[in-house]
Amino acid sequence: MIMHKTYAIALLSLSLITACQSGSTNQSTASNNAPATIPSSSPIAPADPSVKHFDEALYALAYPEVNEQVKAGKFASPLAHYQAVGQSGKDANGEAIAGFFMGTGSNDTISGFGHHPHISGVAFEIVADKGGELPIRPKTLGQGEVDRLVGQPGSEDEFIVGSLITPANPKSAPFYVGKGDADYAQIDNFKPGEDTILLAGKPEDYNLQPQDKTLRISTKSGDLVAIVQGVDRLTVGDVVADYGIFILK
Repeated sequence: MIMHKTYAIALLSLSLITACQSGSTNQSTASNNAPATIPSSSPIAPADPSVKHFDEALYALAYPEVNEQVKAGKFASPLAHYQAVGQSGKDANGEAIAGFFMGTGSNDTISGFGHHPHISGVAFEIVADKGGELPIRPKTLGQGEVDRLVGQPGSEDEFIVGSLITPANPKSAPFYVGKGDADYAQIDNFKPGEDTILLAGKPEDYNLQPQDKTLRISTKSGDLVAIVQGVDRLTVGDVVADYGIFILK
């Protein structure tokens, strides 16, 4: 995570994304020394709806020390660590610790909590045998889904609407492509200048069209990817070619 702001851990530590700092200093938070006892990558489903999409596996992969503290009995789970420490803490590089809130293969409404939530309507899985610092890939590409991704006041939300290049995912790709206007992410409560949107590819691969106090993000072929509520323009931030992604803010 050394490239710009660590978006690549945008999806993971990037901490899995604000992501990609121009160096490799943040890479330590998602090191290859992560304990082997990474929990299942499926989002947990506790009774509290505010945390049901928190992905413990991605959190533990991004911050290996979490599993060590859980094994030592300091916390009952990665979620407990995030609730007690992570949601308001900083990592060794002074970056806000990221939380990962992931969807399913169906339509979802997802919000996060904490200083730096990463919010995706598509779930990611860890492919341990691929190795590397970020052995993740999307379980689907969101085709046929309509997901609502909701930002929170006081949080620097990162909304993920595309995959990134990793050892487990050799090509980045946008989500919600294939059904035209029938599949997309609706992004609510976006705060320009604070929040970010991660997309696959390059800025020139997309059209951004203001319409009725929203911003429609579509591929050049006209396939709708996302509708951002309450804004009529966004600017391009970091373009991280090594991960096949860029940021809108």
